[in-house]
Amino acid sequence: MKRITRLFLGSLILMSFVGCWRKNVAPNVDHVNVEVNLTDFYEDLFSFSADSLEERLPFIKEKYGDYFRAYSMAIVGAGDPDDENYPERMKRFLAYEPNREVIDSVRDVFGDDAWLKTQLEQAFKYQKYYFPNAIIPHVYLHISGFNQSVVIDSSWVSVSAEKYLGADCIFYEWLSVPLYLRRGMQPAKVVPDVMKAIAISNYVYNDSVDNLLNQMVYNGKILYYVKKMVPGLPDSLLFDYTQQQLKWAEDNESIMWATLVEKKHLFSNDRMTVQRYVGDAPFTYYFGQESPGRVGNYFGLKIVTSFMEKHDEVTLPQLMQMSDGQALFTQAGYQP
Repeated sequence: MKRITRLFLGSLILMSFVGCWRKNVAPNVDHVNVEVNLTDFYEDLFSFSADSLEERLPFIKEKYGDYFRAYSMAIVGAGDPDDENYPERMKRFLAYEPNREVIDSVRDVFGDDAWLKTQLEQAFKYQKYYFPNAIIPHVYLHISGFNQSVVIDSSWVSVSAEKYLGADCIFYEWLSVPLYLRRGMQPAKVVPDVMKAIAISNYVYNDSVDNLLNQMVYNGKILYYVKKMVPGLPDSLLFDYTQQQLKWAEDNESIMWATLVEKKHLFSNDRMTVQRYVGDAPFTYYFGQESPGRVGNYFGLKIVTSFMEKHDEVTLPQLMQMSDGQALFTQAGYQP
């Protein structure tokens, strides 16, 4: 009887290990077919002089339709292309001399964008694998004057190419972009940020219970989604941490968690408290200047990963539909 019991327990442990292993290994998606349309919109827009805008405008409007209207109104703030004052406003943007220098730098990085299309195709293959009914959006590259990094609609995603020129890009220094934000402004972040934008668009945060725990779990789900779409993405790039910051977070995980619990912040709904854990910052306020920022998001991913490892029956779509952060946390059994 004891031998049978040991064999039974051993089988359970093995099954549990295999389940966790399967969750953490990227599936083979070679058989998944996707068609990715990637358009360098900035090339069309800046291929003519500002003075010839009226002449070229009908062509641009017909070719890009609703996307061009959204770009004009929401991204560069030039207004509706059908408005009589639109040409003058758009001319100012097109004629702005520094934009030409930005375009040259964008061409250096994205001029040959075969690498980007390949990475997008792979990410969308994973999306189709996990979400068979997912619509593959048209992806555009645009120039925004260093505004939003990624803009999304139901049928397209548009990326501000000048926001991904590399952490050491001189433009970011001229614009006084903090070093901790520059880490995410590199070409390797384009695809993760596209997938992040899709996740946030499809799975909106439920603020009916708006406390730190719920924010952490929601952000953790988004990061978990990104890891599933881009499985080779290093955690340092996922969090926009240096290798030293990531190691610091890993080495101090249990201490930080104990501090968070001791301060009774887990269920806090104080806006400032929550932001100090999940908002962009060079470090996390409660853990000193050696800590990286957004440690709450680091914990969120840890909690979600723990939950998925313990619940092999839960699919990625089911996870993304879960909106009760406290219930997920309770079932995760997270122990740093």
